[in-house]
Amino acid sequence: MVMGFLGAGKTTAVLNLLKQKPADEKWAVLVNEFGQVGIDGAIFEASGAIVREVPGGCLCCAVGLPFQVAVNRLLTEVEPDRLLIEPTGLGHPKRVLDMLAGGYFRTVLDVRASICLVDPRKLSDSRYTSHENFIDQIALSDVLVANKMDLADKNAIESFERWAEGSRPCKTMIAQTVQGQLDVAWLNLTRNLERRASFPDAHQAWIRQTSEVTPTNKDQLISNAADGYQSFGTVFPERSCFDYVRTTRLLNNLEAERIKAVFATDKGWFIFNAVDGVMTIVPCKPSANSRIEIVATQNNWQAIPLALKRCIVNRCLDSD
Repeated sequence: MVMGFLGAGKTTAVLNLLKQKPADEKWAVLVNEFGQVGIDGAIFEASGAIVREVPGGCLCCAVGLPFQVAVNRLLTEVEPDRLLIEPTGLGHPKRVLDMLAGGYFRTVLDVRASICLVDPRKLSDSRYTSHENFIDQIALSDVLVANKMDLADKNAIESFERWAEGSRPCKTMIAQTVQGQLDVAWLNLTRNLERRASFPDAHQAWIRQTSEVTPTNKDQLISNAADGYQSFGTVFPERSCFDYVRTTRLLNNLEAERIKAVFATDKGWFIFNAVDGVMTIVPCKPSANSRIEIVATQNNWQAIPLALKRCIVNRCLDSD
């Protein structure tokens, strides 16, 4: 399992691990997102990965039937040599690990080390360091990785080192990296069964809300709320095309904890990824639909659907 709080770089890390897959092995990814839309699934599929999604909450709360069905389908239909699990950054890992290592799954899965990515800059922010899920993601990880080291200053690095060295039991591996560059060998490290969560019951019921106000007046716009965070997302009709310049400007001006989108634009297909007000845009293979998911601490997205609608243009580049 590759975990970490919002914006830690989990998706990039999983993509990098997939690039290191041995040619003679078949790997699959089970991805869980806070929102209903499923941006990460589209990103992984565009990379050629075998993907199943459990959207609309955290795996700790969806660890019942939807989670079991998704894992079972992957195991029976795909028969992967390795299954990578990426839970939402707002999820708590304990119940997921317990289910994977117990019951029926204990006979078919060999659960190895869990990896937690941390942005060291967040260790000076009480919104993170007091968040129960953040604390236990670190506590239950076997491999603790400070990601985005190119952006961290001396104080951030020292904070990470204190957190890492203070972990008990000691971490199997402590590492520092950039751009989610993980060593594929870490996946084979042994899981330490002695690790304990400080907040084993830390999760709330996820509230799913549906709004009729949408960018196209045809699609559902779905929002979630939990643990002080709000999300909204939508999937656009197949041939929707966005003006690249206007869309980029709009997303850059939004105040949000997390923005992920896959858009067909008049300049081609792109993944838009924003954390802490910093936007990265990379080209990607065509997806089935353009889609967006925004996570924020305030329920202030009501004006965004109309703004997105104004970014739609008539014609995109040929995606063939």
